[in-house]
Amino acid sequence: MAKQKRQYNNEFPSVTQVLDVLRKIGLEMWFKMNTLEFINKESSKGKLVGTQIHDAIESYITTGDIKFETEYPDEVTNALKGFMLFKKDHPEIKLHKSEMMLTSEIHKFNGTMDCLAEIDGVMVCFDWKTGQAKEKEKPDIYQEYKTQVSAYTNAYNEVNKTNINRAFVLSLAKDKIAYNLEELNEQKIHDNFNEVFLPALRILNYQKRKDK
Repeated sequence: MAKQKRQYNNEFPSVTQVLDVLRKIGLEMWFKMNTLEFINKESSKGKLVGTQIHDAIESYITTGDIKFETEYPDEVTNALKGFMLFKKDHPEIKLHKSEMMLTSEIHKFNGTMDCLAEIDGVMVCFDWKTGQAKEKEKPDIYQEYKTQVSAYTNAYNEVNKTNINRAFVLSLAKDKIAYNLEELNEQKIHDNFNEVFLPALRILNYQKRKDK
């Protein structure tokens, strides 16, 4: 079952709402090549499957067990097997807290970070995505994913008075058992947050003021 929409005690935009102002060329081409009926059906399915995979991973982190119910067992099972393959390949990465709601009072945005992890005693931020690998060996990690985890990292540091300077994006394939992992160092986190996310946030806030 999909989770209810998260509730924040403010009217700040979410990280995903901020990133919606950015152009997504691949997505625009997909819209042009398919019917509205197909787009709506696949979008709804993708959101549901993504939520179910997130729920199952959260269950694993908090209880040690993966439990899920879905009408799309192939997609969910592939992604979860990809997740377990990632765990096998990277035993040094210890996953801790998951699904952490964050609010940046400085920059005025909300977001939910997928996971706080630990590598050799050093805390790092994690975000995972699901997608299609298709003919490729592993699924893509898009620029938007890096900007998103950078925003979460900055919000986490602000809220918890920490200085985490490493973040990871884990992309899980739904059409095969495969994953892609990319690390962002301190400079990449800084650049993605300051050069991409904050300008997008200013654009969104301007649009809201203009609409009033």
